[in-house]
Amino acid sequence: MKRHMKIINFFHYLSHARWIFFIWSMFLVFSEYLHPSPHFLSNVGLAVFLMGLFLGFWGFIDIEKLSKTEKKEFSNPKSVIITSIICIVSAMFCFIVGIIFMNIKLIQPLIKENMAIEFKTTGYHCFALGFGIFCFLKMRFDKYKYFKSLPEN
Repeated sequence: MKRHMKIINFFHYLSHARWIFFIWSMFLVFSEYLHPSPHFLSNVGLAVFLMGLFLGFWGFIDIEKLSKTEKKEFSNPKSVIITSIICIVSAMFCFIVGIIFMNIKLIQPLIKENMAIEFKTTGYHCFALGFGIFCFLKMRFDKYKYFKSLPEN
């Protein structure tokens, strides 16, 4: 049991690394906004990928640590359903955009090869974001399930 808790604590502390990915992503987006580079699409795609890692690492959080905001949200099942729908729609949108970007040569056959490569790479990054959203959603479901198991609920 003690080893189990050490592993849970390890993953909880590891979840804080998500902020590195968030800050890095925001830096890329703002730097491209302020000073667009010739590799704008690649940098924005990398930011999308980093946001996927941000959400994925958030999924490592200890589900037994509930904030006041989470307790309030979880006490209203309607808000949980709305959050779930938003996450599922967002993830599906990321996957669809990823598929479109990965097949850009079929959609736009005259696109320059270097742009096609950048779109394809950004498509992979969109998949990472969609996966991160599902990791975040899984964590939210686990926290909700834990919240419902508490005696006062």
